[in-house]
Amino acid sequence: MTANDLAGRLGLAPELRMASYAYREEFGRPAEVIGRVPGRVTLLADGPLRLSVATPWGAIAAAGPAGDDVIELARMQRPGERERLTVRDATAGLGPGWTGTGLRSARAGARLLVSCELPEGAGVGTKAATEAAIARCLGDQGAARFQEDPATPCAMLGARPLPFDLAAAGMRLIIISAEIRDVTRPAPAEASPMAAAARALATADLATIGRLLTSAHYALAGDQAQHGAVTAALRAGALGARAIADGPGRPACALVPVSRLADVRSAVRAWFIREGRRPPRVLSFTPATGSRQAWYGAKERDMP
Repeated sequence: MTANDLAGRLGLAPELRMASYAYREEFGRPAEVIGRVPGRVTLLADGPLRLSVATPWGAIAAAGPAGDDVIELARMQRPGERERLTVRDATAGLGPGWTGTGLRSARAGARLLVSCELPEGAGVGTKAATEAAIARCLGDQGAARFQEDPATPCAMLGARPLPFDLAAAGMRLIIISAEIRDVTRPAPAEASPMAAAARALATADLATIGRLLTSAHYALAGDQAQHGAVTAALRAGALGARAIADGPGRPACALVPVSRLADVRSAVRAWFIREGRRPPRVLSFTPATGSRQAWYGAKERDMP
C-alpha cells in the first residue's frame, strides 16, 4: 500500500474505503480521487424550484489518471465488465447510457470505478447521483475535498436549507420501490405551493407537509401501481404520500409516523399481492444534513 492509497485512510467512510479497495483490485493501482453523491427525493416542485431531501443511498465514484486518451469504466455491481471510450467520444456524449452526462466533464484519460447503492428507478435519484459523481471525479474539481452540509437534518428548497428533523418528530420518510421496468418518463410539470411548504417546515408543521404531498399526488396523472401504493399507505396511517418520478421506475414516497411504519409496510405489500404484483421494496429513512457530498484526493494532507 502506498502512502497515497485512499483505501488506507481511516478517516474515510466504510463505503468509500470499500470502493477504494475495489478500485485497486480492478485497476492494479490506487485511486487518486474518490467521493460520494447521495440520491435525492423531490418532495414538491413548482416549475424548476424543488423541495428535496438527501437519502442514505447514492453513488460513489473513484478515479485515477491514465497515460492515454482512453477512459476505462468499471462498476462494482458488475465485476469483470469494463467499457472503454476515448476522451473525445466521452465529451461528445457517446458514453454508455448509465453514465448520463457525467463523462462530458472528462479532460484526460482515466480509469474510473462507479458503485451505485440502489438501481436506477428505485426512487432515490440514482442516475442523477451517478452523473454527478462521475462528473466530479473527472472534472477540474475532482481532487478537492468538498463538504457543504448544514449542521442539522434539512430539506433543500432550491439551495436554501430548511429544518426537517423527522427523527426528533418521531417520523420517517419511506420509499415504495415497485421497481417496474418501463420506458423512462419525464418528471411531470408541477405547481405546488412552495411558500406554504417553507412555512410549514419552519414551524415543524409536518401534518401540512403531509397534506401537500398528497395534494401533489392527486394533481398529477400517475401509474396504477403508484396510486395503489399511495392509497394503501394513507389508509394505514401515513400523514401524506405521493408518486415520484425516477427514471424507468414507478416509485412512491410517504411521510409516516414511526408507530405506523409496520402497518404501512404491511398494507402496501398486501395491495401489491392482491393485484398479482411482486411486493415492492419499502425503504425508510430520515433526511440527511444537506448534500452529504464528500470528496477526497490522494494528495491531500489534512485528512480527518
